[in-house]
Order: sequence, then structure tokens, then C-alpha cells
Amino acid sequence: MLAVICDDRAADREILLGFCARYAKEKHLPIANLEFENAGALLNSREARSADVMFLDIYMDGALGVDAARILRGKGYRGALVFITTSTEHYADGFDVEAAHYLLKPVSWDAFCEAMRRVQNRMQITTRRVRVIVGRDEVDIDVSGIKYIEVYGHKTVLHTIKGELAVNQSLSALEKALGGDPFLRCYRYFIVNMDFVKRLNKDGLLMQDGREIPLSRDGRAALKSRYMAYVFARMEE
Repeated sequence: MLAVICDDRAADREILLGFCARYAKEKHLPIANLEFENAGALLNSREARSADVMFLDIYMDGALGVDAARILRGKGYRGALVFITTSTEHYADGFDVEAAHYLLKPVSWDAFCEAMRRVQNRMQITTRRVRVIVGRDEVDIDVSGIKYIEVYGHKTVLHTIKGELAVNQSLSALEKALGGDPFLRCYRYFIVNMDFVKRLNKDGLLMQDGREIPLSRDGRAALKSRYMAYVFARMEE
């Protein structure tokens, strides 16, 4: 596991580094660390983008941790984000970038362990893969990177964080393979990953990339209810 620690206070970084080392020893889990003292240095690091978890201080000189998180998500980072803060003021911002947890300073060992438990649970979910057929080949795709799937013409196209991928499977077959939440068959020609929905509109779902995907007229109320139930379940987690 690669853990990034970004905090402008050296003493706070040292505490988290110590907790990482202790957790690695007790759980028999190798953990490598990268340290950054500001968001700018973090955003300029290519190596950091492969991290499994980032511990981001919200209040730093320069860019805030939540601002850095938005930029990272915009560039396709899908790892876990854990915010470190002295206030609950930015909790709503954390939801927007799918924060796994918050740690209030001074960070305790028990709170750190709870954050790592959530991170590991998230890693198990986000590494789930689905097998698709591309031409004559079978390819395993990380389901967490699928934003939405659509059918147009005679093509089934996966829109992923890495680009578009045309596959030789029906939407119904993919719906079955994906197995429910966070995937929602919202229209005859679309399946959306609800983790990539920015907002629920009157007649559709606005995706984070700006695409608006319609909701089926038949069962629209039920689709809206299912989406809202998923959102509230995430908030409770």
C-alpha cells in the first residue's frame, strides 16, 4: 500500500508516519509513504497519483486540501481520500470528492485505525473487475473507473476515466455482470455509475463530466428514489 501524507506541519506528518508504521506492523501490511508539505508539491508529483490513500490537511498555506482533492479527482485519481482538519466546516466538500473519512486533530490512534479500516474496505470495492469483450479479446476492467455506459447505433460504449471503450456485449448483459449499486440502469440506452453523478435534475442525471443522461419516463420516480437512497447511504457511511 502507498500512503501519501500532505500537511504543512512537520509534527503532524510525523504522527501519521508513526501511525502508518505501527499499523503496518500490527496488520502485517506493507505501507510505503510519501510526504508533502503543501498541495502544490503533491499535485506536481506523478508518483503520488498512484497512492492507495492520501491523508490531506484541509488548512494549509496556499491551496486547501479540498481544492487539491478536486483537482486530483478531475485528473482521474480514484484512491481513498482522508481529510485531516481542526473543524467540520468542510464536511460537505469532502462528500463532493468522495472522501473516505475525516480525522480531527490531534489525531488519535483509534481514529487512525478506523480511517484505515474504511480505506481497506474501499480498496476491496474499487478493485472489483468486470470482464468485457473487445473485438476478439476478453479484457478485465476496474468497475470503479466506469462512469457510464451507453448504446448508440449498434455499439455499446463504456465511458471510463481513461477514455471510451467499445465492447461486444449488450447493455442487459453488462447490467447483470455489474450487479447493482453503484450502477443504475436509468434509461433504455444507459447505465450510470452513481459515484460519478454530480446532481439529480428534473428529468435526468448530470454527470461530473457535464453530460446529462435522461431518466426513463416509466419508473422515473422509482429511479430518483433509488439514487437518493444510494446518496444517503453513502453519507451515513
